Amino acid sequence: MKKTNVFLLLAFATVTFFTSCSTVNKAMQSAPILSRSVELDPIKADLSVDQSKKLKGESSSSYFLFFRLSGDNKYADNINYSAEAKTTEKLLSFLNPFKIFKTIATGDAVGKVKAAAAYNALENSSADVLVHPMYTITEKSYLIFYVYKAEVSGYGGVYKNFRNEKQKIMILDNGKEVLLQDK
Repeated sequence: MKKTNVFLLLAFATVTFFTSCSTVNKAMQSAPILSRSVELDPIKADLSVDQSKKLKGESSSSYFLFFRLSGDNKYADNINYSAEAKTTEKLLSFLNPFKIFKTIATGDAVGKVKAAAAYNALENSSADVLVHPMYTITEKSYLIFYVYKAEVSGYGGVYKNFRNEKQKIMILDNGKEVLLQDK
């Protein structure tokens, strides 16, 4: 009996040692385009959106308990999702014990497949930004086994004509804009 336990422990340690994971994150800008979190030096650019064809990408991953069995390992960072659930729905969903278990078990699996789908959409294109992304998320839950699939489509945009422009301080005088000074 003791030899069996030692063998199982040794087998588990060997499998754990030789198991490796790798991920690749790539920062990309997405809609909304006028996201100004830091303004150090005002740089402006024109955005040229190709409306002739939509970019499409998809990703899927499967989890057993908290182990990811399959899925993409390349993600797009800084993706803003314009159609998020309402705050009250998010708060009430955490009262569901199965939702809590699934969140703990898989981490942010839905966010990961969304980011991987956006990466796949932009990877083989010359676009800098995914404009007006539309996501279709499919979740399948089998108690301790989860499958997530995300499909995204949107227009590819390219930033052009980068330039520095001086900011001007404007004051309103009876509804009329008056130039005060350059910064």
